[in-house]
Amino acid sequence: MNAEETLIYIIGLFTYYLDELNEFERNDFIHGETTAYVETLEIIQMWKFAKLHGLDYEIENKYKI
Repeated sequence: MNAEETLIYIIGLFTYYLDELNEFERNDFIHGETTAYVETLEIIQMWKFAKLHGLDYEIENKYKI
């Protein structure tokens, strides 16, 4: 897998994880895990092709931390 393929994979995987975490009752662990995924996606969002691969929204608005 090259770097671009890896970023696309991570975007999909972390988005899936965040959607799953939204289904659980909030606790410290869920909050910490959500924060880590959101912050990582925000960093990936700086990539010039991020919008083309689904990161075309305010991540913190969709996944509250």
